[in-house]
Amino acid sequence: MKNNIYSFKVVVEGGKGGDGLVSFLRVAHQPRGGPDGGDGGKGGDVLMKAYDKYHSLEHLHYEPIIKASNGAPGHKNKKHGKNGKNKIILVPHGTTIYNCDKKELIADMVSEGMEIELVKGGKGGQGNVHFTTSTNQTPRIATPGKEGEKKTLILEYSPLIDVAVIGLVNAGKSSIIEELTGCTTQISNYPFTTMKPHLWSCLYNYNRFTFLDTPPLFSEYSSDIEILIRRASVLIIIFDGSNENIYEQSKLLEEKFLDGLIDRKGKSIVIVLNKVDKISKKVNISFSYPIFLTSIKNNKGIEELRAFIFEKLEEKKNV
Repeated sequence: MKNNIYSFKVVVEGGKGGDGLVSFLRVAHQPRGGPDGGDGGKGGDVLMKAYDKYHSLEHLHYEPIIKASNGAPGHKNKKHGKNGKNKIILVPHGTTIYNCDKKELIADMVSEGMEIELVKGGKGGQGNVHFTTSTNQTPRIATPGKEGEKKTLILEYSPLIDVAVIGLVNAGKSSIIEELTGCTTQISNYPFTTMKPHLWSCLYNYNRFTFLDTPPLFSEYSSDIEILIRRASVLIIIFDGSNENIYEQSKLLEEKFLDGLIDRKGKSIVIVLNKVDKISKKVNISFSYPIFLTSIKNNKGIEELRAFIFEKLEEKKNV
């Protein structure tokens, strides 16, 4: 699995427990002081917490192995070693945690502040004070601390969105989102303006909806785009209507993306043929989904598309 900003393979390991101590009391006037070796401290646990200041998993890429602190060894005078400090991994809410082969869902971090324990730290070893018997008053044995739990996990960030907007290079995705939501996006007149996913939020009839602008399909930035759009209830697919290869692009998208889309059921899929003001000949395109012809320049089809999208969203809110 290739790590990127929205999927990440990580090893988490609890801290090792501290070793128990072999020690004997040595004070004046008590030459035969008994065993006083203390227990080792417990190793730290590794926790994961949803945190709304993060919007990707990029911050974890420099730490592929995340380990909690070890427990300290026991001390003289039967003193307990210090417990290891817990390690808390902060991730954006919307992060899903799987085991290493993705056959087991461990947790879905959908709530801000949600916190779960991933692995436990090891138990501290016992000092020699625990091994005194009637026949052995000076035990010279102690137990080592236990190793912490260790797991390999897969993290996937699927933002909590209502609408995902996807398309090929220069299809005008960001411009369509701006028209639909009233948000101002950072748009440049060159390919790959959207290199990372962006979230946009808007109010409609007192309901808040979130739109996701994705990197271009089949670009170097879109290897795991299906993860990003997994939670969307409406999927808008935008084509550049002025592109001479529109038919080939539509077939490529249908064969390479839509046919393999695992979570297609339950999604309302909409096709948008954008930049129709630049079309000079008849376009041959066919889908089994609603198709809208739009032009930002001439404000063509935008109101009809907006009404259709928000109608679908409100239908799903009321289910």
